[in-house]
Order: sequence, then structure tokens, then C-alpha cells
Amino acid sequence: MFNGELVEDVERMNKEYPSLYITPAAYGSSLVLAAFTDGRAMLAEARRMEGDAEFHWLMEERGLGCLPEGDPAPTVLEVNDLPDLKGEILRVPPQTSIKDLATKPRRGFLNWDNAIRSVDVCAYPYTLCDGKNFAGNTYFINFRCSFTLGPFGLITSSIINWGTNPPTF
Repeated sequence: MFNGELVEDVERMNKEYPSLYITPAAYGSSLVLAAFTDGRAMLAEARRMEGDAEFHWLMEERGLGCLPEGDPAPTVLEVNDLPDLKGEILRVPPQTSIKDLATKPRRGFLNWDNAIRSVDVCAYPYTLCDGKNFAGNTYFINFRCSFTLGPFGLITSSIINWGTNPPTF
């Protein structure tokens, strides 16, 4: 979905708009990624999904390990370098950002740039960016679920745990 309209040619969209604001959404009984050229429009869609029953049902159907609202959830965002919450863990406390994951060491001589493969449930919204210094595509996650990342996990270069200070873009 791009600026509220369904898009079939994702490659063309990515070529024409190299920096997008993206969030999961429900569209036509399917779970989709909603992409926007304006960060405020993306935030409005993410907030709309917070109370959307179909969206929450689709998330549960996908087996993403969601916690019901009101249940306690960790405030520290934890990301793993292997799928299914396995491997080494990088912890990102609330109101913390890491503008260059290459500066965070990982086992051996490795670092966290382009290494995130799964994300554990977090009480707060967070952002994953495919460029350093929060550049490029911005993926905003505003739900309390654990999940294994698809191809985007291979290109995460910066991250923010918003804590109680939501983004304004």
C-alpha cells in the first residue's frame, strides 16, 4: 500500500521513492506494509491500526507472538542476530537511539549493521532504518509482537526505541 492505495509494482515504487515511511497495516483482509512519502501520514496510519480489530486478528493469525494490550511487556527493545529470537541479543533501552549499528560490536569481529533477524516484543514503539543516521526507508513498529524479519532485517543500519516519547517526523 502506497499513500493509501494498493501498489502491485513494489520494485518501481522503491526505485522512484528511495526514502519511505513504512508501517504494518490491514488492507482488504490482508496484512500489508503501508508506505508513505510523509512521516505524519504514516504515523496516523500506525495509530489507526492500534485499535483496529482486523489488524490484531491478522497479526495473531500470522503467529507473530503478540501480547494483548494491558499485559506487561518489556520496555527494553531486544533484537537478535538469528531468526526466532535466537543468537546474540542487542538491547535498546527506552528513549535510546543507535544511529550507526556498525559501532555496536557483536560476537567475534562482527557488528550489528545489517545483522538483525528477529525482534522481541516491546511495550514501546520503535523504528528500524535501512540507512545510518536514520536515513533511507524508515520502518515504524507500533505493536506489541515478536517476529522474525524478512529481507529488511538484512539491511537495518540504525534503530530507535521511542519509549514514552513518540516520534513526530
